[in-house]
Amino acid sequence: MSYRPLLGEQVLRQMRGLPAEGFDLLVQVLTRICEDPYDRLFSRAIRADDPARRMAEIGDFGFVEFLVDDAAGLVRVVTLVWVG
Repeated sequence: MSYRPLLGEQVLRQMRGLPAEGFDLLVQVLTRICEDPYDRLFSRAIRADDPARRMAEIGDFGFVEFLVDDAAGLVRVVTLVWVG
């Protein structure tokens, strides 16, 4: 199953000022996550009791938190944290 990313308004606001290199890396990370959001090489569960709530690092730029909605085939990005 392939997933589609969904960026909330808060995340879109948080992207302002993200360096071009960081944006490119964010796109690469989201692409890999959408192929398999549960792949432990690219993301991890935030809490053991909720495997659908996950986080993934964006290299040295920061991380994203996201929710996997299997029924809708969506990866809902809820938080973007970046250093810069």
